[in-house]
Amino acid sequence: MDDDGIEDHPDLLDPDWQRHAEKEAWIDLRKARRRTKRGKRIVVPLTVLVVLAGAGYGVYRWGKTTSDQYTGDKPAVAAPTTTAPSDLPMWGHVDLTHPFNDTPAQAWAEGIAGLTTPPPGKVGAFGAQQTAAAIEQVKQAISAAALDPVTLVDHRPDRYLSLFAPDDRDQMRADLTSPDATRAARWVDLVAGGYHLLPVAPRMNGNITLKPGAAGELVVHVTYVAAYAFDPGDTPVSGPADLVAFQREDDDYVLRTSPPFSKSSAGLWRDSSSGYDYSVACDAANKGYLAPLFSNRYGGTDTTTAIEPGMFDPDQPPPTGPGNC
Repeated sequence: MDDDGIEDHPDLLDPDWQRHAEKEAWIDLRKARRRTKRGKRIVVPLTVLVVLAGAGYGVYRWGKTTSDQYTGDKPAVAAPTTTAPSDLPMWGHVDLTHPFNDTPAQAWAEGIAGLTTPPPGKVGAFGAQQTAAAIEQVKQAISAAALDPVTLVDHRPDRYLSLFAPDDRDQMRADLTSPDATRAARWVDLVAGGYHLLPVAPRMNGNITLKPGAAGELVVHVTYVAAYAFDPGDTPVSGPADLVAFQREDDDYVLRTSPPFSKSSAGLWRDSSSGYDYSVACDAANKGYLAPLFSNRYGGTDTTTAIEPGMFDPDQPPPTGPGNC
């Protein structure tokens, strides 16, 4: 696998051992996938802020496009003048040219640049070049799943699917092509029809860590929180919570090599996943879609649930409290 020549080890070349290792990997995968399908999106808790209808603030209309599709001059990102809040305000001024101001995401980097990655280095049997390549593959997968407008808006996850090992693609395809969006939402993010992102890139804050897995495996763990700013159009908004939605993800990706795995199993796999959404519309979320709170202002409100630190801070444990959707 690397310069040490571990791929030539006699144990790894033994056909009986290879068959056993691959069988065990498939068994473990099926167990993980069962956990994933129970825990990803559909049954994760969703916390929605109370935002009552009021006079609202003036709305600046940016049109119907996402940041990656916007062809004009993008507004410069305003330098925050104060420390980012640890809460998401229900009431307050909203500047649609800088919608993340006065939210926990105001100082986060745009898109995938918000992920902190470890320096390339040897991890288990994987050399520095291999770990660097694995990090890049996972970053591409996250971009395709959570940031690419073709996936988010057009609901076409082809690029995302293409990044995985053939055997993993075969298992994912049924979910990603199902008319039931709750199945696709186990893997990718889908903006609800009729809603549009403002022409500013989503913000992200998170990190990637690496550890050796079983023989022939490198585990890439990703924890991040992503923030999406929605265009309210003609809908009055009362504060940042109305139009900025947050999603926390804690995911494991596994890079497998051949040998010991077959060629069709070599490559990137999506392993265990968990997610938690905040300040989203319950009606859309329960159908597998991401929509802003202003679309469902009176549905599933909660005045008592405290915000756990991990909702906005990926260095903290993920939220565990009950949601209300």
